Amino acid sequence: MSVLWLREKLIKELHAQQEAVKDTLLAGVKDIGQYEYLRGQYTALVQVESKLRELLGKVIEDDEDDTSGSS
Repeated sequence: MSVLWLREKLIKELHAQQEAVKDTLLAGVKDIGQYEYLRGQYTALVQVESKLRELLGKVIEDDEDDTSGSS
């Protein structure tokens, strides 16, 4: 399994979850508690995506360094 393939699948899933939370927020919430919970969920998903991009970017760079160094 390619790191690029895995990254794209995970990012696609995170985006789908972010959109679901946004849709729920836009449809209306029952109270401020639900709003804060959903806002927290959205923020967490964005942070996970950011960290994932950072970590997998490093893995890809390391892989490219290993490949170019082996030649």
